[in-house]
Amino acid sequence: MKKILILAAFVFPGFLFAGGPSVLSSLVPQFIEGSQPTNNNRVTFWFWGEINGLLPGGTYHYYVSIDTLNALAGSNGAGNPVLINPITGSIRRILNPSMTANTGYDSLVANSGGVISGWFGVEPTGNLRFNPGTIVYPKIMMNNGTGSTTVSTRLLFSNTPVTVISFGTTSMSATQGSALYDSLVATPKNFICAYDNTTATGRPIGISIVENDGLLLQSVLSIAQFYRNRVDSLDYHWGIIVPNNLPNGIRSLEERMFATGTPVDTVMDADGIWCYGSNTVNMINGNVGMYLNSTFALSTSAVIPDTTWTGIATPFTASSNSPNSTFTWNYGDATNGTGPNTVHTYNTAGVVNVQVIISTGGCSDTINHTVVVILTTGIIAPMGLSFQVMPNPTNGEIFISTKERNEKLIIVTDLLGQTIFSETQSGNKISVDLTGQNPGIYLVQVKDTVTGKTGVKKMILQ
Repeated sequence: MKKILILAAFVFPGFLFAGGPSVLSSLVPQFIEGSQPTNNNRVTFWFWGEINGLLPGGTYHYYVSIDTLNALAGSNGAGNPVLINPITGSIRRILNPSMTANTGYDSLVANSGGVISGWFGVEPTGNLRFNPGTIVYPKIMMNNGTGSTTVSTRLLFSNTPVTVISFGTTSMSATQGSALYDSLVATPKNFICAYDNTTATGRPIGISIVENDGLLLQSVLSIAQFYRNRVDSLDYHWGIIVPNNLPNGIRSLEERMFATGTPVDTVMDADGIWCYGSNTVNMINGNVGMYLNSTFALSTSAVIPDTTWTGIATPFTASSNSPNSTFTWNYGDATNGTGPNTVHTYNTAGVVNVQVIISTGGCSDTINHTVVVILTTGIIAPMGLSFQVMPNPTNGEIFISTKERNEKLIIVTDLLGQTIFSETQSGNKISVDLTGQNPGIYLVQVKDTVTGKTGVKKMILQ
């Protein structure tokens, strides 16, 4: 009798697992791209699933779809399955899913506990289920695990509703979304899960495989253009659709392993406006992909003179490695300016602090520089002599270097205009010893007595 029961268990695996296959755990995005009746902006929908209640060691033929909650009995859903073979790692796009031909399904082997797990993909089509605003669910069709050519189980992930959204540019729309892509240093075929929180918890907004995954989609014109041109087959790239109504924006990106689905690494942003300047809050770029550049680090510089003169237009320049940067200047005399290249004229002599704030919206850098403004009185022409003061700052001795060896008049003054050093010397490297003078800011004026050219630089004595 005992032998008969064992035989029955293998012939009818449901005998030992009366409840049948069920979803043990899952990681399913909240949104899926869709358009109906024609869909030429398709983005593959990826999710992770773990199924139990299966025959231990059984080989299950399967394919994947999307369906509604109250679909008719026997419904196999809609969408083109994108199947991963766990042994070879190959990925196939299936246009005609079927259990009767091996080109229409793939296989998974249950472990000793009767559990299978893996990543599953569905390419949305123009089916009515992909009408924007519809609530749908992932669905897995499986045979009986013993070689059957018919669907034995239609497993709906009924606890993870997914909202269909189409690409569009309407602000705050509940049924429209925008394209987001990135190049993240991640392992090809791993998956990127995008969340609207900094803890990478709950259900992700979207999930994408990391390219190059070996599946060539550039010639498939029904795939979204941003994905074909900016993501597909490009190493480390990934892309998703993000709802236009997302007040938190995308705040964390979690990389998960291809084989096990376990987290590898996470990149975060505090407010959804990333350092590069990519604003993922309530996006409105539609099917034109926005580049996130999640690993970008801001680098800035500015050219601000040490000295200038009243009544003379003085140039100020700043630069950044982000094209999204804005530049806000404070010239230190209660006036302001904007832009990477500005010109300002001072009306009053004195010492001012010039500040420029370089911002991308996601991060910023502030550069400050002290400028000495000198009265124009007695200056016939703008300075034309080029020279260097080294070291600067100094503890006492400085060296003045010029290209010409002509005789030069060296004058060092403090900010009150008092001369603390004056001497005529020749050569292209002149030594000046200021040891014993009070620490502070001084002006070094060099006049070439042959050419008449004069230059002034700020020098800091420590």
